[in-house]
Amino acid sequence: MKKYLFIFGLSLFIASCTSLDEELEGSIDAGTAAAAGNAADVLTSAYQSLNAFGTQDNIWALAEHTSDELAGPTRGPDWDDGGVWRDLHTHNWASSSNFVNNSWGGQLSGVFRATQVLEFLPTPQQEAEAKFLRGFFSFTVLDNWGLVLGREPGEDLTQPPSIFLGRVEGIDFVIAELEASLADLPETNPGRATKNAARALLAKAYLNRAVYKATNADGSAQKGPFTFDVADMNKVIQYADQVINSGIQSLDPDYFDNFRPDNASLSSENIFVINNVRGNNTSNSQSRWFMTLHYNQTPGGWNGFVALSDLYDSFESTDIRRGLPHEDFPELVGKTGVDVGFLIGQQFDKDGNKLKDRPGADLVITKDFSLTNSNERQGLRVIKYPMDFENLDSPENDYVLLRYADVLLMKAEAILRGGTPTGGQTALSLVNDIRVERNATPLGSIDLTELLKERSRELYWEGWRRNDQIRFSTYLNAFQEKPASTEKFLLFPIPPSALSLNPNLTQNPGY
Repeated sequence: MKKYLFIFGLSLFIASCTSLDEELEGSIDAGTAAAAGNAADVLTSAYQSLNAFGTQDNIWALAEHTSDELAGPTRGPDWDDGGVWRDLHTHNWASSSNFVNNSWGGQLSGVFRATQVLEFLPTPQQEAEAKFLRGFFSFTVLDNWGLVLGREPGEDLTQPPSIFLGRVEGIDFVIAELEASLADLPETNPGRATKNAARALLAKAYLNRAVYKATNADGSAQKGPFTFDVADMNKVIQYADQVINSGIQSLDPDYFDNFRPDNASLSSENIFVINNVRGNNTSNSQSRWFMTLHYNQTPGGWNGFVALSDLYDSFESTDIRRGLPHEDFPELVGKTGVDVGFLIGQQFDKDGNKLKDRPGADLVITKDFSLTNSNERQGLRVIKYPMDFENLDSPENDYVLLRYADVLLMKAEAILRGGTPTGGQTALSLVNDIRVERNATPLGSIDLTELLKERSRELYWEGWRRNDQIRFSTYLNAFQEKPASTEKFLLFPIPPSALSLNPNLTQNPGY
């Protein structure tokens, strides 16, 4: 009888900090495994792996701190943390980085848990959700480390994973996994995988396919510019059109409804989210306000991360994405003086009194900052998720992973890169549809340079900026508080613990 080693230590698979000396549970057959659990429970565990995206560190930090949207300045004795935030922003990380190592383990844990679902006699929908999740986590691993790593259901977990693919083959695996999931996914299911979630991620996979195909013989990534296949761009448009024509999502007239505590009911844009329940939120989405607010604001924050002024300066003053006063949010009135969006200038308490910093100066937030030597007031703060004062530490805000506006922007980009326009929509009309909804002036023309700016204006701090900058060949450029960097930083290093446990792995070039 075929044996299944049923463990959740994942020591050989994710090669995290667990020791090889850790005792493994025994081998059991499939029937015994099925009796010990069920597909629904294991699928829930796979969804819980998404919580890694909601924290202020690890995988989100790899996506945003390394980009032209965000930085973590040192403020005297505060926020130096051994230089970890500075190293991310300046592209100076090493293979010993805890954030890199933890992110690797967290994403491969998601791959593993999704695969485990397939061993528990899942329903067709459960199998489709598991395949979507495996595709989602595999896409993240491919994007950040340049490989796809995994198992087929029922493999001996004492042996190295059988699925071991580089960038070129890996993106095709991700696409196949997502396309296989489509038929049996539901049309709507809040907080779970749906047909539109798969379509949106497939659009993203095809849009980035040229990036992963541009791989050198040693496995290193090329910086571009890339050659985008017209057939791939038409696939982007095909899947974007399926989302558009489904009639399920639409642009929301209130941008911040997508992020408010009751965004599950308010948002018409959100496609795939981490579903959070007030009082039982394990995704740490509360970090979205704590990580940036000053100590003396309400709620008192950690006075940490800031937005780059180049991002702020790219907005028109009328663009609601740049920010709205807290008076526009009934749930905030009388509780805080913190506005929503970018915070700049004098800050106030809930009664309109001027706030001070800890040394006693007026808390006037400025655009300028130094990565190595900032005071408490320097650097723009961002509140994209309006605070949930019903439970600040365990809020109701669903954390957004895929959104309708991103789909429209991906279609616009695919058209600019040679895809065939459909439905009477052009790249310019798609971008302007969004801008008009955000109270920004319609553009007279659109090119790739402007589209990259629009993606940042629309999707800032949502975790896609590194991916975008690499595709547009700007990631290695010098930008605010960052020098130019070399091609090795297009990929992150594989953790040394993983290399020691899996003989198939080799370190990414340059580390």
